[in-house]
Amino acid sequence: MNIQINEKRLLDTFLTLVKIDSESLNEGKVARYVAAEMKKRGCQVYVDKAGKKIGSTAQGNIIATLKGTRPGKAFFFVAHLDTVKPGNGIKPIVKNGRVTSDGTTVLGGDDKTGVALMMEIAQVLREQKLSYPTVQFIFTLNEETGMGGSKNMDYSKLKAKDGLILDNEALEELLVQGPAVCDFMVDITGVTAHAGVCPEKGISALEVAAKAISMMKIGRVDKDTVCNFGVVSGGQVTNAVMPKLTLLGEARSLDVKKLDKQVKHMKDCFAKAAKLFVKKVDGKTIRPIIDIKTPLRYGALNVPLSAPTVKLTLAAAKKYGVKMKAVPSGGGCDANVLCQHGMSAPNLGLGVQNCHTPQEYVDLKEFYKAAKIALDVLLNYK
Repeated sequence: MNIQINEKRLLDTFLTLVKIDSESLNEGKVARYVAAEMKKRGCQVYVDKAGKKIGSTAQGNIIATLKGTRPGKAFFFVAHLDTVKPGNGIKPIVKNGRVTSDGTTVLGGDDKTGVALMMEIAQVLREQKLSYPTVQFIFTLNEETGMGGSKNMDYSKLKAKDGLILDNEALEELLVQGPAVCDFMVDITGVTAHAGVCPEKGISALEVAAKAISMMKIGRVDKDTVCNFGVVSGGQVTNAVMPKLTLLGEARSLDVKKLDKQVKHMKDCFAKAAKLFVKKVDGKTIRPIIDIKTPLRYGALNVPLSAPTVKLTLAAAKKYGVKMKAVPSGGGCDANVLCQHGMSAPNLGLGVQNCHTPQEYVDLKEFYKAAKIALDVLLNYK
């Protein structure tokens, strides 16, 4: 099968997209542009109400459905419309087979390569007499700062259960696993006292936190699990025993049971530390109070190697001379959320490097190959 991707058109579409400002929660302009363009490509376009729920300037996620030319199960592609900061006023530069920004902003290849690729596939399907199943092109909001779009998607409108996420970097790596992530928010209330006169009458919230963390498995816990505290705030003056402290951290693991075990371990360390600081002052027992919240940020992604999408993608990569491997990731994406709704989607690399920095660039050779691979998967999906 000779798949024809119009590389010039694909590049032009990408360049147009990155010039439209769309930092997270400011996706309105690019969402309206994409919705209009997908209608021109013959898609039935539905926009849900996720935007209002998360505070975006866009109405919602875009679900563009193109009816297949053959019967069978539907297929989906997903890319997100938002970029990280600084992502306004992007000036793309094409040189030596790469696209970069002018160095003052990110490029927005994450994830407007995916958006452009989906728009090109829809155009190719409309132009060429190909046999393909019904395909749904899903453009999400707010992926970068919490996956608010996919978390608030109108899943009743999705027909497909198998698909591809177009939001990875290196083309050689097909992401099939991603960790479940649990946020860890700790408020410690100690007992204040004058640090210069009677510090022994107080309980330092900082000391309680330090003791708990000293007992804790942190950093790389095992091959699947990591833990980190990245934000600490507390205290206002140096001459008072610190009365309150807040810690913000996270635990993540590819194995949900290991994540649960790690979260329990962290809670136990704080409980043990608190007991060590209980004491009597002026005939009264004082103790630190610890409040812990551990909401699940998102669930784990786990696409079996036997899944049709994985097999088809690896086969297509080989066809186009790409040595691709199915690998796990330490980060999350929309695929993690979709997985919790019974949808299976590995994450395909698009040749984007140095994401989230002004040094971001797109390798056009890899980008064009990724487009051919994605289309090949769709056409061979049964």
